[in-house]
Amino acid sequence: MEHRPTKRRERTELYAEILEVVKRYHGRARVTRLSYAVGMPVDRLKSAIERLIGLDLLHGEEFGGLVMYDITPRGQQFLDTYWKMRAFTDLLEGEVPPGPR
Repeated sequence: MEHRPTKRRERTELYAEILEVVKRYHGRARVTRLSYAVGMPVDRLKSAIERLIGLDLLHGEEFGGLVMYDITPRGQQFLDTYWKMRAFTDLLEGEVPPGPR
């Protein structure tokens, strides 16, 4: 039986990817830099960022007219849980899990 990803899973993966990119920039992530790194148009990315801020997974702060984003402690907990669950799921499916360990 083929597994088809659900919208919820796709959204969760997208959020994890955005948070990983933000984490990589250590509080110096701008929306244009995120757009390029995630491969998503700025307007679509902005709505995802607003959702992450609303969930307290991401924080935005203005510096010199630019908003810079950084991951929150709750965002780090989300990533930790995401990668653990991803590794567990991949183990059950017999695949080698990608991503940080």
